Formats: sequence, structure tokens, C-alpha cells
Amino acid sequence: MPNIKPEKFKPTPPHTSPGLFSGEVTLDVFLRDYWQKKPLLIRNAFPDMVSPMTPEDLAGLACEEGINARLVIEKDESGPWAVQYSPFDDDSFSHLPESHWTLLVNDVEKYIPEAKALFDQFRFIPDWRKDDLMISYAVDGGSVGPHLDAYDVFLIQTQGQRNWKISYQHCNHFIEDIDLKILAEFEADEDWVLDPGDLLYLPPNLAHYGIAKGPCMTASVGFRAPSVRAMTSEFAEYIANHTDASLRYGDADIAPQAEPSEISAAALASVKALLQQQLMFDDSTLTQWFGEYMTDARSSSELSESHEDRIDFDTLKQQLMQQHELQQSPFSRFLYVQENDAAWLFVDGKSYRTSLKFARTLCHSHTLNAADILAAIAIPEDEVALLDLYNRDCLA
Repeated sequence: MPNIKPEKFKPTPPHTSPGLFSGEVTLDVFLRDYWQKKPLLIRNAFPDMVSPMTPEDLAGLACEEGINARLVIEKDESGPWAVQYSPFDDDSFSHLPESHWTLLVNDVEKYIPEAKALFDQFRFIPDWRKDDLMISYAVDGGSVGPHLDAYDVFLIQTQGQRNWKISYQHCNHFIEDIDLKILAEFEADEDWVLDPGDLLYLPPNLAHYGIAKGPCMTASVGFRAPSVRAMTSEFAEYIANHTDASLRYGDADIAPQAEPSEISAAALASVKALLQQQLMFDDSTLTQWFGEYMTDARSSSELSESHEDRIDFDTLKQQLMQQHELQQSPFSRFLYVQENDAAWLFVDGKSYRTSLKFARTLCHSHTLNAADILAAIAIPEDEVALLDLYNRDCLA
């Protein structure tokens, strides 16, 4: 049946993989020879694969408020390709064609524990590079067309079969007048059919085209690489926000000009000196900005906010001794940078100065042992950070 009826998520039994890169391509070989260089197909990377969701689960999630989801339909009445965006409802899935459509849902790891476990299989890449886990369901012939991604991606077949084609040579010409960046020309150099448990790694900007062979589900683990343009813009904004607002251009030594409309060389030199002075930053400034930037989740509808009734540290300590563990919010990002025996701890765009042991403990796992957290507290700043993170719902 091509049409799916949305259902609320029903947990499936957890599945433990024996691990990736257990064959001739070890992790060291992968990072040396393949990562960001060339594609790699690993057959049976996840033996006895159990999909973290059913198609009905995925459709149900796509109907939830605030979920980032798309329906991509090929050969639609309105043109060669059409895309619809969430939120969806039951009617969205009741009139779909028999073939050539795909449902894609982003950030699934934030909502589904079993999907989070699959996402965590890839922690051999630093956490700050992780983007999200996207899961797609497609009927026969369903795809999003030949395209490029500006990030690294691991494609895991979780149900059914998908035919993946890749092209090493392509032109950046896209089909016009559609809301998708689909390559106008694509000629495959390699071609594989993936079965459940198979994994395909693709480096950035490699043209690829995945086509469902019957109903199938695919999980996509993406790793972002921030663009230089975006980082330059964000860092400039950070510098501006940390510049004394009272500072202004001054020309106390101004001299008469024969041409009033001319911007003089002296004025340009003064402006250059002012800007250079502001842009002379030290390592600590860069560290604090980058950590806040890479943990900022401005686009998330689930950003952590402070409790209306904030508790004090003594109360929190008593709670920890009773509940025995804390959980990182699935919507939060935890990162740290070591500076000698201290650390910068970054969570959701905010920075904390803490001890190194405390930062490592909080970032080590999504489930945190309360006794380990309390034992890691070495300086008063650790207590301040822990209390603030709890009151902001970054920890619960």
C-alpha cells in the first residue's frame, strides 16, 4: 500500500550493533583514506538491522507541531518535481500516488530514543561536527532527485532496498522553477543496491541519486561543516556585540580639504586603524565565540528556557542524591574546550568557565550519573554552571 496512516511512535526493541569498521576497513583506515575524500560502501555494517521506526511512526512524527519534514513527489501534476512542507495531517497521506514519492523527517534523534542510539554510533567524529539524523520513507521509485550535499553523510538502509548512484563528474546546473536543487544532468559512474544494514558514506559535494526499489526506509547521519561566509558574518557580529558602543570615529586633528566630497587617505587610515584594533582578538575570544556558535540552536523550537521557579544548589544536590542520574536534553548541544587544567563549557549558545573534569563529565554521555557529577565539582564555578543548566532545562 503506497499510502500510510500516521501513528504515534511505538518503541521498538533496542538493537546493539557489533560496531562499524570491524572488517578490513578499520576506523583508522576509514579516517585516513575515505573521510572527506571518497565514498565507501560497507555491506552489513549493522547486522540484523532493526529500523528505529515504522513508516507509520515516521508519518505520525511528521504531523507533530514543530517537526521539520518534507514530502517530495516526482511527476506531480504541477511539474516534474514538487515539495510540500510540514506540518502535515492525516489527509496529507491519503491521496498520494502509487509510486515516486518520499517523506523525509529531520532531527529524528531528538525525539526517538532508538534513533538516538543509531546516531551515537558515529561519535568517532567530534560532536561539534554533528548535524542531525534524517529518516526517509519512500515508495517504489521515490527519490529527491540527483543532488549535492555540502556535508559528510552516512546513509544507512533500515528497511527495504534503495538503489544509489554516484557521479564523480557533474555540472552545477539545476532544474529551474522548482523548490528543490536537483541536478539537470546526471550520469552515474557507480551504482549499488543497498539492503537493510548496509551503509554508504559520501563525502561533501559528491553528486548522488537514491531511488527506492519498492517501499524502503533510509537513515541519513549528517555532519555539518560551517561555511566560511557564515562564520565570518557570525564572528563579526560577535565582535560588534562585544565592542564598546560609545566608541566612535574621531578626527580631532582634521585639516581643511580643497574638495569636501573627497574621502581622504587620512580618514581611510583612521577607519582602518579603528577596525583593526577591534579585530585583533586573542585565542580566548575565538574559543568563546566558536563554542557558543557551534552549540547555538537558534532555529530549534525547543530551545531550553529557565524554570519559572528556579531552585538553589542545595536543593539540586538533594535531588541528585535521590534520583541518581541526569539526562542531557535531546535538544541541547554540550561541548567543551580545554585550557590547561580548566575548561570552557558550552551549552546551547552559552559559555561557562569550569574545571576540566566537570566539563568532561557533563559532555561524556547523554545519561549522566549523579554521583559522578557531584564528584567532578572542583570549583564554585562548577556549581554555578550545573545549577544554571538544570534551571534552563538543559539537564533534567
